[in-house]
Amino acid sequence: MKLSLWTYEGPPHVGAMRIATAMRDVHFVLHAPQGDTYADLLFTMIERRDRRPPVTYTTFQARDLGADTANLVTRTLAEAAERYKPQVLLAGESCTAELIQDQPGALAEGMDLGCAVIPLELPAYSKKENWGAAETFYKMIRGLLAAQAPEPGTPMREMPTDRRPKANVLGPCALAFRSRDDIIEIERLLTLIGVDVHLIAPEGASPHDLLTIPEADFNICLYPEVAKTACS
Repeated sequence: MKLSLWTYEGPPHVGAMRIATAMRDVHFVLHAPQGDTYADLLFTMIERRDRRPPVTYTTFQARDLGADTANLVTRTLAEAAERYKPQVLLAGESCTAELIQDQPGALAEGMDLGCAVIPLELPAYSKKENWGAAETFYKMIRGLLAAQAPEPGTPMREMPTDRRPKANVLGPCALAFRSRDDIIEIERLLTLIGVDVHLIAPEGASPHDLLTIPEADFNICLYPEVAKTACS
């Protein structure tokens, strides 16, 4: 049997997993019950990635609901930050954990974790997977590049004439199936027309790489369902 078309779109926290898994030096702490801990299945068995996804779960059970689950969140955040030492730590919750309203993103922001923290609000009952991927990528870019954002009304800089144009290719990420082949093809096409690829993100990029996005002359939104909001 050959899988030729992926038709299922999951909840938004799956989209956040796709961004975290595609990137380097990023870790995602997901407040989720034991039944929602399926990232390994998605990325190592279905997509055949050669490494486990950078996702840590709080993995609460029914017996934990009578206690303070917020303490479980803060403990998991601290342990993940200490063990993996990421450049950026994402904090969010699955559809089931959303009902408890522990707000892991707010808890993470209030802790001294020794790394940049991006809180994610992923409304599972009104949004889906592609929105979650786009929102996560958007939050990362906005959070990391806020200091470089130009003032409203600032004119666009002119493209230099003493070098080849440089483009960012935004959108390729994990669990997209065609991304790796598309990256090879788009790089070939851009080279043929005299354009250099400055950055491909989120696939293979690190948070430090995202800081260089403004150095390119323009963006190519390869997958609008992931990168459209990030380009705007």
